[in-house]
Amino acid sequence: MLVRHHLPGFLARLEEGGHALPEFVRAELEAFAGCGDFEKGFVRTACRQCGDELLVPFSCKGGGFCPSCMGRRMAEGAAMLVDHVLPAVGYGQWVLSFEGPLAVRLGYDQALLAKVAEGLARAVMHDMRWSVKESHGLCSVAPLSAGVFTVVQRFRSDLGLYVHLHCLVTDGAFEELGADVRFLPIATPTPERLTAVLAQVHKVVAAVAEDDDRDVDPALAACVQLGLQGPHLAPPCEPVARPQLTVTAYGMHLHAATTVDGRDRKQLCRPRRPPVPRSRLPCRLPDEEFVSACPSCPGRRYLPTELTLFMGPWGVLVLDTFTKFPLRTA
Repeated sequence: MLVRHHLPGFLARLEEGGHALPEFVRAELEAFAGCGDFEKGFVRTACRQCGDELLVPFSCKGGGFCPSCMGRRMAEGAAMLVDHVLPAVGYGQWVLSFEGPLAVRLGYDQALLAKVAEGLARAVMHDMRWSVKESHGLCSVAPLSAGVFTVVQRFRSDLGLYVHLHCLVTDGAFEELGADVRFLPIATPTPERLTAVLAQVHKVVAAVAEDDDRDVDPALAACVQLGLQGPHLAPPCEPVARPQLTVTAYGMHLHAATTVDGRDRKQLCRPRRPPVPRSRLPCRLPDEEFVSACPSCPGRRYLPTELTLFMGPWGVLVLDTFTKFPLRTA
């Protein structure tokens, strides 16, 4: 209801500044405003035995930020991974993030994002294969294969555009033994190994990101500026400790302390969460401002802000339906 009520004002504010959102962004926002609205249409179902009826409204099926549609797709994707893709072995969750404007540029530069995702997957697989070889005393890495599944995350906890990569990485490698295959686990990665991975990714970024000028739609650029104005998380009550097994080098951060059981669907859902889960939906305040809970930081809430400042970041999270951002498996 909040988005439905304030969307016309948000669009008018952009138009007053001489901007107009791209059609695919405007369509996503308007569809989200009508998601679950019975006035937009519904399906009438009835039980054949008792005659009990249920009305189900149409959903927007959006891929930008709708918590209902994206949450359902997230659960379906995790079930598919567990049932048909990922072997029941141990995994580590590696998160690669970037400093400065590169994190925003990756939201629009498809070629650069594809190269970075591919470079990260290759660097991690190279590290896993050689680490398994040394740990298990093998003669060669030729029969070894590691697995990497990468998800592109486009947002921060404050909903601003901030592209980073979440990877599910096998905690070891598979060795081919004729017709059989066995899994060879290894210990937790060391900071030296993580730094070597970042060095390989840095080579890819340096080779591709030579041209810093990138044409961005003016209206989307205005949305980015709205995101910089707010909303922001309230300062924490206590200092936040640096996560374990986090390495910073070459203007990038790599975190690899989280482990995941390949049979745990709940854990596999985490890298695929929607940007606006229902636990983060805003609450109205008497002065028409609102606050919202942050699920990533228990006990913290966003500072009160105008709803238009919330919808600005939402606009830049929408992907053009004709733009295919990479989701790598190896």
